[in-house]
Amino acid sequence: YKSNLLKLKGVKEQLEKQLEEESSDLSGMIDEQKLNTQANLFILSEIVERRQKHLSAIEQIATAALQQIYGEEYSLRFETFEEQRKDGLNNFKIEIKIVSPHDGDFMETGLLNERGGGLIEVVSFALRIAALKWLKYNGPILLDEAWKSMSNDYKIDQVVKFLREVTDSTERQVILVTHMVDKFGPEDENIVQITKKNGIAKSNNINYKS
Repeated sequence: YKSNLLKLKGVKEQLEKQLEEESSDLSGMIDEQKLNTQANLFILSEIVERRQKHLSAIEQIATAALQQIYGEEYSLRFETFEEQRKDGLNNFKIEIKIVSPHDGDFMETGLLNERGGGLIEVVSFALRIAALKWLKYNGPILLDEAWKSMSNDYKIDQVVKFLREVTDSTERQVILVTHMVDKFGPEDENIVQITKKNGIAKSNNINYKS
């Protein structure tokens, strides 16, 4: 009995020592988990803050474009929300909202399938300019048949003026393909006209400023 008691006592001491070591490891793991949680919360808050900052900057640029072309009562804003996926993670989603005057009041709608093609093209261009500015891109901009849905009235003249201001303020080259040379031509510095006759395409330089 004494022999067995001594053996059991040794086993007990060994188990107690192992328990103490594992308790210490568990305590360290809990502390590490707390630090990881705090770090994740900090990173998440930084992401949300920076994301909101960038979205606000893009909103301002797009709104400035809308106001110059359509009037001071127009504005653009982003509606953001989180959507939970099946795997438990969240998807961050953005919807573009346009605020404009209507019957003495203001209405807010979405963009696609809810607004005219001209306004969609203006917003699309403004968002691209804002994104390029955010990415610090200083290269040329290529525009193919931009604003082809815009009505041929004062708004297209405002678009031409806005595009001129963009090129002057950013000192960025804009290469525009358009059939509205009578509108954009007077503001262009180098116009290449493409004509086609008998299946043969020809190009020649023209000058609308002279």
